[in-house]
Amino acid sequence: MRGFTTQDIARCQSSARAVALVYNWWSWYCRAAKPESRMEAITSRALLLAAVGRATKHARKTTLYLTPMHAAKTALMLLIANIRAALSHVTKVAEQYPDADRWKTLLDYIVARIIPIRPQKLLETCPLLAG
Repeated sequence: MRGFTTQDIARCQSSARAVALVYNWWSWYCRAAKPESRMEAITSRALLLAAVGRATKHARKTTLYLTPMHAAKTALMLLIANIRAALSHVTKVAEQYPDADRWKTLLDYIVARIIPIRPQKLLETCPLLAG
């Protein structure tokens, strides 16, 4: 037996990679919402997806209005405000620097919020963290 969904290894690997990619995206989304700690996928999904949304377009700008339907409305609004701040940062940087990689800009913003002050010695010993 080769895989969990099919005997065809190529399709099985593609499915597993897609699931892993979506899980990673969700993890980064949750860290944007709450950078000080990790959120479990099972509980965070119910919390962060429990809202009714309405998109409006005016003057080339789309605005998304969310109405939280979860019992933890106050906590949820803080998490959504954090996500909004992260996305606003990316929008601002993308306007200033059109060649900016939006995904990298978002990840840099989230990582800076997770690790706000990096020790200089760590930066000197690991050049990957410095850039």
